[in-house]
Amino acid sequence: MSRQDRLASLLSKGFDYLDAGDIDAAARQLDQARRIDPRHPDVLMLDADVESFAGDPEKAIELYEKVMAARPDDPMPHLSVADVALYSLDDPERALAAADAGIERLERAAAGAASDDDAADDADALLGAQLVRAAALVALERLDEARAALREIPVGVAEHPLMALRYAELSLEAGDLARATAWLTPWLDDEEVAGDAHHLLGCIHEAADDRPQMIAAWQKTRALDAAEPPPPWHLPVDELEAIAAAAFAELPEEIRARLADVPILIDALPSEDMVAEGLDPRLLGLFQGSPMSEPGTAMGGAPALTNIHLFQTNLERLTDDPEELAEQIRITVLHETAHFFGLDDAALEAMGLG
Repeated sequence: MSRQDRLASLLSKGFDYLDAGDIDAAARQLDQARRIDPRHPDVLMLDADVESFAGDPEKAIELYEKVMAARPDDPMPHLSVADVALYSLDDPERALAAADAGIERLERAAAGAASDDDAADDADALLGAQLVRAAALVALERLDEARAALREIPVGVAEHPLMALRYAELSLEAGDLARATAWLTPWLDDEEVAGDAHHLLGCIHEAADDRPQMIAAWQKTRALDAAEPPPPWHLPVDELEAIAAAAFAELPEEIRARLADVPILIDALPSEDMVAEGLDPRLLGLFQGSPMSEPGTAMGGAPALTNIHLFQTNLERLTDDPEELAEQIRITVLHETAHFFGLDDAALEAMGLG
C-alpha cells in the first residue's frame, strides 16, 4: 500500500469512527495519519472534528481555519465552523457568517458537480447549512429573515425525521405555525419520532392559543412516552429521592427550613389529569403552592410549598448515563426551588448553585 493510500485509509476510518461516536478510536487513526502528513488538509479536518467532539471548540475552529487557507473553495470547514459557533460557542453572528460562506461555496460546487453522487452530497450538505443558517437567524431574533430562509426549503425535502422535526421546531420559533405544522404532519405516526412530533404539535397549538388541540396532542405524547421502556440508567425511587435530598442540602438554610416538611413525590410522568389541565407532559418537575413571586407573598406572606413532583421518565429522557441523570435531578431541584422562592439564575450563580 502506498503512503497516500495508507493515509486515505486512516482518514476514512477516522471519520467513520467519529460518525459512530467513538472519539478515542478516531483519535488513534488521527495520530497515525499525522505521522504521514500532519499538514494535509484532510488530516487537519479530522483533527478539527476530533477537537470539536472532545469539547475544545476554539481549538477546532483554529484547525478549520487552516483547512480554509489550504482549500479556499471547500465549503465543509465553513459549515463546521457554523455548527461549532452556534451549538458550542453560542455565537450566532459567527455561525451565520460561516454558514453564508459555506452556502456560497456549496452553490458554486453544485453548479459544477461532476456526477449525480457529487450533486446529491452537495444537496445534503446544503440542507444542513440552511438549517444552521435559519437557527442562527432565530437565535439573533431576526425572525422575518428566518421565516424567509425556511420558506426557501421545500417541505418534505428532509428524508430523516429528526431533520424534519428540527425544521418544524425552527419554523415554530420563527413564528410560522402553518409551515411548522406542514413539516411535522408526515411524521406524526412514525415510530421513531411520534412522541416528539406530537409534543411539538402541542407546542404549535399552544402558540396558536388552541388549548383543546394542545391538550389532545400532549395526551398523545404522554401515552407514547408511558409506553417506552426505561433506559439502562433507570434508578430505584429511593435513589432518586436521595439525589434530590442532597440537592436540597445545597440550598440556603432559610429555604431548607421552609422545605423541612414538604414531601418529594416521584412520578414517572405528569398524570393525565395534570395534562388535561394544560401541563406539559414533558415537564421535569412541578413545585406546587404559592410562590414568592405571587402578589400575596410579595407583600409579606410566606411562600407555601405543598408538594414537589419530580418526573423520572422526563428526567431520564434528557440524559445518557447515571451521572448525567443525577446532575439533571440536581439542576431541576435547585432551579425550580430557587425560582419558587423568588431567586433568579443570577442569584443561583452568586450562591455557587448554578
